[in-house]
Amino acid sequence: MNKQIYYHFLPPDCAIDDLKKGKIKVSTLRSLNDPFEMVPYLRHKGVEGRRPYNKIRKEISKKYGLLCFSQNWQEPLLWSHYADKHKGIAIGFELLKDEVLKVEYTSNLRKQIILTENSEINESLFLDLAKVKYKKWEYENEYRILVKLTECKEIEEFFFAPFNNRLKVKEIILGCKFDHEKKRENIIKLASFYDAKITPTRLGWGDYKIHRCGYKTKKYEEFYKLMLI
Repeated sequence: MNKQIYYHFLPPDCAIDDLKKGKIKVSTLRSLNDPFEMVPYLRHKGVEGRRPYNKIRKEISKKYGLLCFSQNWQEPLLWSHYADKHKGIAIGFELLKDEVLKVEYTSNLRKQIILTENSEINESLFLDLAKVKYKKWEYENEYRILVKLTECKEIEEFFFAPFNNRLKVKEIILGCKFDHEKKRENIIKLASFYDAKITPTRLGWGDYKIHRCGYKTKKYEEFYKLMLI
């Protein structure tokens, strides 16, 4: 099957907790960081014009959530915004490409949607909007998976999807400000459990990117060998 690695950015303690418990938090429509997402009906004037669209969106929000990833772990803004200002972790998941939606970025979010009498068609029209975000977000290079909330575990009003063969941990990328001294042992144990590659990072010397740190990678390999003795 055609698979590829996609990255999910998290603060350090959240990432370690997810790796320990084998689960990933699902973003609900209500918790998306851009409130303009999936609301094309704002183009309609008046409460009455927007009401049927709002109703469908609320129904969908009770049924579906999103898992959000990027193909690019070298983008500094992703580390700043989602991984505790470079102190966090990007978990690399191996995913089936056919199940992943590539986000398209546009300056026009007011896509015209004509509702029908068929609820399944209306739902499909709205779910298709999961592939659209405002152009200013394009640095994220985002990819998404639509998840049914009934297939997730609910913990204190949050939903989590379990790690499995369709959501397989393959890499653990450590931010350039990651606290190696305090968290190194945990990371090595977790990487061993998942048979995942550890990649410490550094700032680019000649560009505005995050890069693999060769020196720290060798250190982790040495510590890993010592822990196995």
